[in-house]
Amino acid sequence: MTTPGSPSDRPGDPAPSPTGVGRTALMVAAGRAAESAREEPLFVDPYAADFVAAGGMEEESIGTDAATREWDSFSSYLPVRTRFFDDYLLDATRTVRQVVIIAAGLDTRAFRLPITPEVTVYELDTPEMLAFKQQVLDARGAQPAGRRAPVPVDLREDWGSPLAAAGFEPSIPSAWLVEGLLSYLSPEHNDRLLSGISDRSAAGSRLSMEYLSVDAVALMATTVTGEFGTELQAMWRGGGVAEPAQPWLDRHGWDAETFDTYERAAAYHREMPPPGDPDLDRFADEARNGLVVARRR
Repeated sequence: MTTPGSPSDRPGDPAPSPTGVGRTALMVAAGRAAESAREEPLFVDPYAADFVAAGGMEEESIGTDAATREWDSFSSYLPVRTRFFDDYLLDATRTVRQVVIIAAGLDTRAFRLPITPEVTVYELDTPEMLAFKQQVLDARGAQPAGRRAPVPVDLREDWGSPLAAAGFEPSIPSAWLVEGLLSYLSPEHNDRLLSGISDRSAAGSRLSMEYLSVDAVALMATTVTGEFGTELQAMWRGGGVAEPAQPWLDRHGWDAETFDTYERAAAYHREMPPPGDPDLDRFADEARNGLVVARRR
């Protein structure tokens, strides 16, 4: 279900396709659609292809029509990242009854994971993104496994009050997910975001994120090409976290563990070969321990 006043409750013209940062959510959906079509996928997202089609990404240079070095590298990493966070949430929701997905984009874990009905999944993102997402899900007749509450916010402003108004209770443990976001925020905004999460997390709360340092983001920006690459470079400029993951989280009251991406891939019986490009190789080495799970003290 959705909360009153969520994007699905407001009639009107069809929601426009995501642009800017939102456009990267369509790229992620394209990668998830491709993984879902494999014979032995690490996960299945039954809605990813619908987002791609509704967003017009089929007409753009993705997939087999643009087997560029950037896409090849990303498409081998994305399934590992997605499965890692799937496993994290499934483990967390054995005991935690509220989940917050920051910058949820076109994430469909509330629909495709076997989350119990007692769990509420709060999805924070812009009103435009949530409206587009709801439009596609409604067209498919999608129903969440548990309770779902879209929360329209601007993460650069006060997002805690709308989250509380949607029913979130900071006095009880929660599970947070921050996937694919830190590269778009400055170190100051990322620190403020983590402070906000920490202030609303009771002892025993869980947090998982894709950590990227400012150095990793700067390297990543050097690898993208083309018109969209220029957009990404502008969006990533100055993004990331200014200190290592574990000290950063420790300072905010979290005990963190980092995971090597290549080791996770091997655990999933999935090959993730080195990119074979000097710039991408340097980025992969800098970011390979970027999958993080933490517990609130």
